[in-house]
Amino acid sequence: MLSYPDYTRCPVNVISSILKYYRAHYEYPTLPKLDMHLDKFYKNVVLIVLDGMGTDMMKRNLPDTAFLRRNHMENLTSVFPSTTTAAMTSYYTGVSPNEHAWLGWSLFFKEFCRTIDVYTNLDSYTKLPVVKTSAAEFVMPYETIYHSIEKSIIGDVQPFTISQTGVNIAERGNIHKTADKFERVCELLKMICASPQNTFTYVQWNSPDDTAHREGCYSEAVAEKLKFLSNQIEALASSLTDTLIVVSADHGLTDITEEIKINHIPEIADCLVVPPFVESRAAACYVKYDRRTDFERAVHNYLGNDFLLFSRNDILNKGILGAGKTHPKTIDFIGDYMICAIADKGIRYQTLNMKPRQMNKANHGGLTDEEMIIPLIVIPTQQTKAYKQKKLI
Repeated sequence: MLSYPDYTRCPVNVISSILKYYRAHYEYPTLPKLDMHLDKFYKNVVLIVLDGMGTDMMKRNLPDTAFLRRNHMENLTSVFPSTTTAAMTSYYTGVSPNEHAWLGWSLFFKEFCRTIDVYTNLDSYTKLPVVKTSAAEFVMPYETIYHSIEKSIIGDVQPFTISQTGVNIAERGNIHKTADKFERVCELLKMICASPQNTFTYVQWNSPDDTAHREGCYSEAVAEKLKFLSNQIEALASSLTDTLIVVSADHGLTDITEEIKINHIPEIADCLVVPPFVESRAAACYVKYDRRTDFERAVHNYLGNDFLLFSRNDILNKGILGAGKTHPKTIDFIGDYMICAIADKGIRYQTLNMKPRQMNKANHGGLTDEEMIIPLIVIPTQQTKAYKQKKLI
């Protein structure tokens, strides 16, 4: 089954509810069920984003009795493309990929005449450095939600972020902490929530995405990882008071059986101006102007059972990337067409200077339910007398 992004119930709406709670400006509708919990007022709000934990993966790897499953309130969709770069940036900013333009892992920047992995700032094919500063942040800077929360009219709110050591994460208007293990994340959260001021903490953790890429979505390793995370969050919740914990994901994943090498299909490859980019399961293509009909025909003939082909106008007119003002770079990164996965395959263009790489056993970026549907988990903790009656202005 396929699911398209719903920008009334996705990561941007989680952020809208949080910004509404802190009396800050927000762009998209809020989530009523999350608002209901926030309206009770908690001194601390913690948002934990578990990379890759789609609803299907969670349900098939955890029993009904698991803590995360017991507190699963409703399902949301990811943004499109259903990938970390697009969705995490929407968490950082509260706006859609259409507005922030961080569409995927690998983007073609005409400013550098290079396809660049935006988080590592390396050439996507040679894996060599491109420029000293971040190309993506230079071309597509953005404001984080932390500035808005810090300046909230309710006052005395300190934003924190926690991520794994070495992970690229927005650090503007917040205090950033790193952790090598999730146990350390929980220790940091306990210290933050024990502080005397109001706090908002955003946690970005790379699991189960890292494990699923290597082992597959329904492997024993992923099941063990999810069980561990569920138990850790349960223990954390039992140790806190006056804290609302919200757990969600950026996207899900689906198991992959094959990556089709586009450079081995001359009917498609000969139509391209540059190799496809963005993601293996959501690939943007620049096509020679006089070969567009040939390209559409070839994609239909060779990929039609496993992929949908969208023109640039299709993507923009259908609002697949979200609403709001379209970022100028969004137009660039859509290309002339996008090839979007709807089955268990990805695509890859293997250049002559490309380093060998092993195919992931699971991937994301496409439109399947497994990739697009993510959980919203809400965990209230005990409210003490000191905060139970306190109301926001």
